[in-house]
Amino acid sequence: MKTRQEKNSQIQKEIFREERDKKVQKIVKIIVIVLIFILGTLTYGIFIGAKVIDVKEVKVTNNKVPDSFHGIKVVQISDLLYNSLNAKDLKRLEKKVNELKPDILVFTGNLKQENLSLESEDIKALENFFKNLDAKISKYAVIGSNDDDSFHVIMENSNFQVLNNESIQLFNNDIVPINVIGFNTTDLKTDLKVSDNYSICILNNPDKIDEIKKKINCNLALAGDTLGGEIQLPFLDVAIFDGHHYSKNYYKLDETEFYISSGLGNNLNIRLFNHPSISLFRITKY
Repeated sequence: MKTRQEKNSQIQKEIFREERDKKVQKIVKIIVIVLIFILGTLTYGIFIGAKVIDVKEVKVTNNKVPDSFHGIKVVQISDLLYNSLNAKDLKRLEKKVNELKPDILVFTGNLKQENLSLESEDIKALENFFKNLDAKISKYAVIGSNDDDSFHVIMENSNFQVLNNESIQLFNNDIVPINVIGFNTTDLKTDLKVSDNYSICILNNPDKIDEIKKKINCNLALAGDTLGGEIQLPFLDVAIFDGHHYSKNYYKLDETEFYISSGLGNNLNIRLFNHPSISLFRITKY
């Protein structure tokens, strides 16, 4: 027969086991919830965050805009990073761009992922994609940090005019033009002769904007390269995986309206709080 002390000791052991089991169950529940959250977040980032394309529409107003350009639509695409997008993605993107009916279409570089060598079938697929993009007035491109000689082949066979540290005057049924100025930010040269007309500057690496602005007046500047960091902190526009000085979507730099595209492709195969995007700018005089 057990003594009272032995009975109390047994009761205390049972209470301890019950409390321990409850703690273990609580920890297991927390671990399961965390794993479900992580798995759900990764699934969203891979299959939705990296695939659903946003259209970011902005009205840009400047009294230097000629009457003939008042109301035009400039559409920017950037950082395709081919290999992270497949043929189905390109077809979807083509349709989305053409539905915007751009007057001017600009591509701000990075056709492919870094260190990827494009095969002949890849080049053909990209040529078909870019060739099928419509623009009422003109199409322009600048080379990106990931691009190689295939960039020029693809762009030239797709009716894009590559601007390599050069400025062109663009007319639209009038005698007053605007300037479209494109920069090669891997081999930047800013010693250009540019008129005092309204100027749209296009570039890949946004951190070169300060060097450009020392010599060139840019009323509207469009860049890419950052991918918006691919993963952002929600509601804060803070890029996680990006080392650029200029990494947010928008900056006002003196008289320059500076917009940075979050791009279309990805390096991490995931995007969180930062969808791939197309930028649509409505240029107005007032």
